[in-house]
Amino acid sequence: MNTKTAVMKQTHQKKISVFAIVCRVVLIAMVVVWIFPILFSLMTSFKTLDEFFANIWALPKQIGIDNFVKAFSQGHIGEYFMNSIIIAACSLISIEIISTMAAYSLARLRIPCSGAIIMACFAIQLLPTETIIIPLYKMMSSMGILGVKYLPIILAYVGWSIPGTTVILKNFFDTIPKELLEAARIDGSGEIRNLFKIVLPLMKGALATCIVMNFTFVWGELMWANTATLTTTEGLPLTVGLMNFKGEFGTDWPLLCAAICMIIIPLYVVFLFLQKYFVSSLTAGSVKG
Repeated sequence: MNTKTAVMKQTHQKKISVFAIVCRVVLIAMVVVWIFPILFSLMTSFKTLDEFFANIWALPKQIGIDNFVKAFSQGHIGEYFMNSIIIAACSLISIEIISTMAAYSLARLRIPCSGAIIMACFAIQLLPTETIIIPLYKMMSSMGILGVKYLPIILAYVGWSIPGTTVILKNFFDTIPKELLEAARIDGSGEIRNLFKIVLPLMKGALATCIVMNFTFVWGELMWANTATLTTTEGLPLTVGLMNFKGEFGTDWPLLCAAICMIIIPLYVVFLFLQKYFVSSLTAGSVKG
């Protein structure tokens, strides 16, 4: 009996080790698939055009920032970069404020049909953004705001991001002990003060998660940004500007790769500063109870 048990344990351990090896191989392959295009763009951005066409896989002969300077000045990447910063900042501030108040109200106040509201938020999140673009364009066109700088893009991003952000924050609000807020109410603290003085300091991880997710969406969204700026050349974000950039410098791939690197760097910077809160929020539910 003991020998049989030992054999079964050994077989089980072998299966676990094989499964672990397969998982590691798959993860390494996924990392390579995701990182290789970024490394290729970074490597190409330091090359000259002659070096690129001579051997696209070779390392650059020297490291220089000429392509970055040229992309920033001649390619108007600096202008597009500032437009994207304004759009992202206004969108994120509006999303976080509105979603935080909505989530707190749904989680801690007696809102009629709060469950139906959460289900509606889920239903809205299931809708592909592509199905909303044409009705949204017609609606904004009839309102006469398509020509307003930044406004149509910001309004769409805020509207699309609020439902999902509200659901995420509402789930985190539900984990905060009710006794904590009840004690504050007994001491005379109002709901607004409870939200900003008690709840929000405990929600750094959830807020960081929402900021990273929303910033990734806002910074890299193309379809609506391109549609909303069809009738204007002002306020173009980086994604739309990169399309125009490619049309103007279509054969200069090192220059284009330099522009791409300038676009993706802010994403890594934001995640670098918020990764501690982002990771902690992802693992918070694993120790609940």
